[in-house]
Amino acid sequence: MVTETLSIKLKNRSLKYFSEHGAVIYISKKNIVYNSNIILKKCINKIIIPVIKSDAYGVSAKSLINILIDCGYTSFFLGRLSEGIEIRKKYKNIELFILNCGHPFNIKHLKKHKLIPVINNLEDLKLWSQYSNRKDYCVMHFDTGMNRLGINLQDLKNLSDKKYLKNINIKFIMSHLTSAEDINNIMNKEQLNILKSCAELLKIITKKNIKTSICNSSGIWLGKKYLLDIVRPGAAFFGINPILNEKNPLKEAVSLYAQITQIKDVAKNSTIGYGRTLTVKKDTRIAIISIGYSNGLSRLLSNTGDVYIKEKKMKILGRVSMDLTVIDISIFKDEEIKNGDIVEIFGPNRSLEKFAKINKTIPYEILCTMAKSNPKIIT
Repeated sequence: MVTETLSIKLKNRSLKYFSEHGAVIYISKKNIVYNSNIILKKCINKIIIPVIKSDAYGVSAKSLINILIDCGYTSFFLGRLSEGIEIRKKYKNIELFILNCGHPFNIKHLKKHKLIPVINNLEDLKLWSQYSNRKDYCVMHFDTGMNRLGINLQDLKNLSDKKYLKNINIKFIMSHLTSAEDINNIMNKEQLNILKSCAELLKIITKKNIKTSICNSSGIWLGKKYLLDIVRPGAAFFGINPILNEKNPLKEAVSLYAQITQIKDVAKNSTIGYGRTLTVKKDTRIAIISIGYSNGLSRLLSNTGDVYIKEKKMKILGRVSMDLTVIDISIFKDEEIKNGDIVEIFGPNRSLEKFAKINKTIPYEILCTMAKSNPKIIT
């Protein structure tokens, strides 16, 4: 049980959160630092710019920035302009890159809050060239196969007036790998070669060597040739496995717990929950836990999912409802389990990666939904 390993002060704080919110996300600073050290060792002599978009995958951008600044990082990628404006209020002396500046391209706010835009299309390129000066940096994003945001190589070749590229101060160019977690996917090499072609063409146009970046978290594990000048890890700091179907080289840093709010006995042939989707076949002892789909616990787990109490797996009974879920605790003796006991959703007994598979999704989505929906405590 997680609270047994915490300091008295933190345990009391945890119990307050359980009482008020029902569920708590624990963030392990120690494991984030461990993962950072792994990344640093694999990216020696490279510039590392952490990606903390979507409020650091729901975990809290400000909390993660505090930890990563202590690790020596001074630059960060954010998803949207609103995130940059909010983060800049607290952090005055770090570089903030905005991946998606939206439309219209708000140069006024970018310059006011000292935010560095990622230029994703020729329209924004022309605007930035017209209204920025040589002191204003930008990053150019090239689409090398994702078919999402970014400028195509052919668009760059067809750009009739090359002055737009000569007038701006390009800090580096970047692209995004489609299949970095799959080491054997041929698309990785193709994308790398396209980005290099973009860099070569820009060098001819601008007469300058421009740094390049293509690695996300998984890309770091593709090999040294993919590291280029700059790497952009994000989920790796939280220990999400960067390699498909391989042992995780990182330590998971996020765990989720709920609390038992009531225990009762139900008779044989009784039904559980909304829609009466489950009928118990024998007298059953159940516990109602303080987590439901409003906390991000998917209804897909109704009648099929499970949780852990004292390292033992407990089956979910009936439908997951908005704030509550029912579990079977019949294997425990009466005095073994009581109201207020803590229930693990994912953590030491089941990794975030395995929990995501049970939910038929990926760890990123679990974090973005469940971390945003529950209070967080850094341990």
